[in-house]
Amino acid sequence: MILSSYAQGVLPMEWFGIALIFVASVLFVADLKVIGHGLPSLGGLAVLILGISLLFNPTGFYLLASLVALVAVTILMGIFFVGGLSEARAAQGRPSTTRTEGMIGEIGIVRGPVRSSSPGWVFVHGERWQAITAVAPEDAHKQGCEQVIEAGRRVQVVDVRDGQVLVLPLEPAPLVQELG
Repeated sequence: MILSSYAQGVLPMEWFGIALIFVASVLFVADLKVIGHGLPSLGGLAVLILGISLLFNPTGFYLLASLVALVAVTILMGIFFVGGLSEARAAQGRPSTTRTEGMIGEIGIVRGPVRSSSPGWVFVHGERWQAITAVAPEDAHKQGCEQVIEAGRRVQVVDVRDGQVLVLPLEPAPLVQELG
């Protein structure tokens, strides 16, 4: 519709350039909303170049300045939409690194003895957390034994419950026989 108005002479050249810049903006926004792998952005850049070049009088003495502005705007928009959007899409596939989801799988150091019956302290993810030992499936059959993880040992977080982390030692720990 815009192209036919320009071809029939109904729409002056400057307004046609503004209309093409608007179409380029629509394509950029469409690339934000849909997964087009950057194709709407590339189309938007092409339409933006055409719209800006039609916006200025090509016979004017300021043609060189308008071409420099055209190149600068196009390069900046291309870097932002093609480069920035591809990075944003890549970030969507990465696992969460915040809140409790980011804690699971992290490696920490025991600061105070950790037992399954009483909490101890571990240093994980740059913070001190109260921790209890999680019972590994291979240790579930051992009755009357409590796993103790001593200070200085490395542990891995397997869950976060009620403000405490459940940890498993990275190396096997000695079992301590409970008395009485």
